[in-house]
Amino acid sequence: MASEDPKLQEAIAFLQKTNLNGESVYEQLAKVVGKVLDEKPEDAVDLLETSVIAKKTAFKPADPPLMAADPKNVATAVALKELYCAPKREIDPETGEPIEPAEDLLNEFESEDIVGDATMYQAVGLGLSLSEMYGVMLAVKRLGEDPKRNCGSVRFFGKVLGTNGDYYVFETSIKEHEPEDPPPETPAGEIPPEPAGEGSNEYTYFVCSYLGGAFVRLPDVTPKAVVAARKIKKYFTGDLEAPVWSYPSFPGNEAMYLRAQIGRIASATVVCPAGYLVAHQEGEDGPKTLVIPGSEGYEEVEPKYEEKEDLQEMREPANWSHRYRYLKKQGRVETYEPPEDADPEAAPVDPPEPDVDPELLSTLDGDTESECVDWGSCVMEEIDGSAQKQPAWTSCTSSNVVGVKNQTVAIKSMVWPGAFAVYQPGPKFSNCYVGYGIKNAPYVPAPPPAVMTEAEEIPKESDALPPKAE
Repeated sequence: MASEDPKLQEAIAFLQKTNLNGESVYEQLAKVVGKVLDEKPEDAVDLLETSVIAKKTAFKPADPPLMAADPKNVATAVALKELYCAPKREIDPETGEPIEPAEDLLNEFESEDIVGDATMYQAVGLGLSLSEMYGVMLAVKRLGEDPKRNCGSVRFFGKVLGTNGDYYVFETSIKEHEPEDPPPETPAGEIPPEPAGEGSNEYTYFVCSYLGGAFVRLPDVTPKAVVAARKIKKYFTGDLEAPVWSYPSFPGNEAMYLRAQIGRIASATVVCPAGYLVAHQEGEDGPKTLVIPGSEGYEEVEPKYEEKEDLQEMREPANWSHRYRYLKKQGRVETYEPPEDADPEAAPVDPPEPDVDPELLSTLDGDTESECVDWGSCVMEEIDGSAQKQPAWTSCTSSNVVGVKNQTVAIKSMVWPGAFAVYQPGPKFSNCYVGYGIKNAPYVPAPPPAVMTEAEEIPKESDALPPKAE
């Protein structure tokens, strides 16, 4: 019989050899013949192409492995979704209809035009993107409307970058500060901090790690923290509870260090057009407050702000002024004088060092120059014929083309890289900070403390009997 032909058996055995995937030529040819007989195509001669088709359709790739989602990314995405969506309303168990939220329960507050400010930021290529600033606007709305926070105003201070995470910082003024119970005690020999709502603690700051995340209130700043922060350079990690490893040692965790740096940045870089605000004093003994001449309640305050005819004049630092008070060497806005009737047995408080006290709303042309080259187009200048320094502020416009209307002017700090202010006719201006929270200054490590002298050795008393006389 034909099936007993040894050559045929050898050929069939050869065709039935399988590869590493368990496939053989015999099986492929059988599939091709079966496919031709089933479909009966007109061009049945083209078996090679049919074989290739059978080869491709026979392979079924395995399902790819599923990657586990990072819980942190999932939490961020869920929080951002809830921030953009309307809050879920409670369902009335009796009617089954959603309960309308009571508007009187929401806190009323003041805020800047954040989306409008973002347009100015984009025009000069600074700050955050429009989409991110829209999320910031929603975060400001959530923080300001929270009745538990009791915010009178909310301003987006900026974004502080860190190695493992960032901080979105919001500056608020609290309508009524609740006294701490018990009140904090200042250790003997230290300068006490300024009360909440005054001086360096005039504003309260909240931070969140991502838009839509929980707001965390930063502690009030202390003079000791400000003085220590000036002596170190440390990047933020993104963890408020992280210790600050540095020399000299810092008195507190990263939350306190962040608050100290925010206070330094705000004092030096939050500005406004010169003449826009006026220091107004109610009565002879009343404190000075910054008001807008001609605004509601201050119609008679003079002089009123007059815009510059040439927008290019706003590029000059002399046409800008500081909005916040100067932070002195003590780490306070108001100098602390030790009381004369202090306890003589308590540790003495060091008297205040001689310090400059610039006037309120002083212009930027009097700021100290920067000694380090940093970001931005800035030309080094010879000052006093000695070391080369760069101006404390530099500026730019949204367009260099002459005659372009509706331009935006930006003025940027060279001392605190990342701090800037923008201006448009109207007047309309805004401040923001996006940076690492590090001052642009040479790092000078503090010398180690003086070596202490060794104590004199005290002879040890012995209980042994004296030797007997011979």
